[in-house]
Formats: sequence, structure tokens, C-alpha cells
Amino acid sequence: MAPHVSSAILEYRDGAYQAAEVRTILERPLRIVANGRDVVTLQCTGMEPGFLAVGYLFGCGLIEGADDLVGMDIVEDASGMVVRMELRRAPPRASGVRLTSGMGRDLLTQGTANAHSVLAGSKRIPLPSEPFLRPENILELVRELHARSSLYRLTRGCHNASLCCPGAMLIFRSDIGRHNAIDTIVGQCLLEGISLEDKLIVSTGRVASEIAQKAIRAGVGAYVSTAAATSQAVESARRHGLTLIGNVTGDTFRVYNDPGRLVAAPLFP
Repeated sequence: MAPHVSSAILEYRDGAYQAAEVRTILERPLRIVANGRDVVTLQCTGMEPGFLAVGYLFGCGLIEGADDLVGMDIVEDASGMVVRMELRRAPPRASGVRLTSGMGRDLLTQGTANAHSVLAGSKRIPLPSEPFLRPENILELVRELHARSSLYRLTRGCHNASLCCPGAMLIFRSDIGRHNAIDTIVGQCLLEGISLEDKLIVSTGRVASEIAQKAIRAGVGAYVSTAAATSQAVESARRHGLTLIGNVTGDTFRVYNDPGRLVAAPLFP
């Protein structure tokens, strides 16, 4: 199924309304069921649902890796798309919460855990033997992110994220929320055994605390965004050794934190 649909609308142009047809991004529910228990319903495009489900459970701390997954089946029922997963250990409780397309907060564990507790067992992200990420790498990868954003150009309704090494974009994903796109990348890396500590994620959208949490928990070395970072995201990046870069536009960007991955990096307290 294409991740967009045709919609008849009215468009105001040249002082008058006129009939028009546009492409709107597809939004559909994705129900995640683990060991027979409803865990969460995500609103997403429905692309790569298996990767998204695995990445989401990992980001919430409900699985520690692909070895926790015994089996997975993707089906359609009256409620929409369902990912049924068999885990080695059952999720702590059935919540069945629904996350809207704009909600990246971890509602699943709200009240029983927060970002600090989810990351409590996370080690500081290892540093390379020497800096490897140059300014021109960052600017070129953001340019490529925009160049690949065909779904955004068609619908103006999605976020984009990519897994990269300094000289190449390895995986590109689009979804209605950047958290979905990132979870899909992380889920694919878990299932395919792709290491993240020597990679970077490049994305659109604000880097809020839950986005930094996803990157840190996955062990990605650097996170680059076209938008700004929040104070809690910066705090988490500094605590866990994540290189955090934002506001990439044209030939400029802001370095919120770098413990030693940027070539000729400035010093941070």
C-alpha cells in the first residue's frame, strides 16, 4: 500500500477558493501485541511495521535485543494492522495505550519509569580511537536527506530519518512522526545485527528528550537534526556521551555536545 492517498480539497488562491486534489500522507493504526497482551497502538504510515514494532519495544526498555524476540507475525484485522510478537519474557503490564502521530513520549511506562530509568542500564557510548566526523560530512548528509524526501515533497506531512556512516547514507525512512522513523531504523538494525556506535542518525524535527533517549539507548554515536534540541536532550547527550548536532541549514549547524567524534571539535565542559 502506498504511504499516501488522494484527497479532494478546496484551495485558496488568487483571491478565491477552487477545487483541488492533493496527496495526503497515510495515517493508520498499528497495534503491537506481545505474548497475547495489547501493548500499544501507534499511529503511523504502516511502512515496515515489523521493524517499527521491534524498535519501539527496544526504545521503551521492554526488550534488550533481537534475542528477546521468539517470533513475529504481521496481520490485518478489523482494527487495522497488527504485529503479534512472542517474547522470551512477557511485558510488565498490558496498557493498550494509543500514541498519536505527534506523541513521541513514552506513555507506555509513564508512572512507572521515566527517561532516566529506561537509560539507567545504558553504558556511556564508546568513543572511537580518533575523531572521524567532519563538518562537510554533516552538511552533505543533510543535503542528501532532503534530496531523498520525495514523500515529504508530495505530501508535506512526514518526517525523515536516516542511518549513516560519515561518507554514505545507509538506511532512509519516512513516517508521520520522527520517533516512528527512528524506531524503524533501530528495529531494522537490531534484527539485522547492524552496529550503531560507529554510525550517526540524521533526521528532521526537534530533538526532544525522548528522541535523545532513543539514540542513547540504541548506542548510536552521533545524532544530527535539521532542527533545535531541548535542554533535557542536551543534558542527556552530555551525560551519556552522545554527539548531538542540530539546526543544520545551508552551511551552518550547532554542536550541542561532542565528547570527541568531530574532527577539530571544540571543547565542552
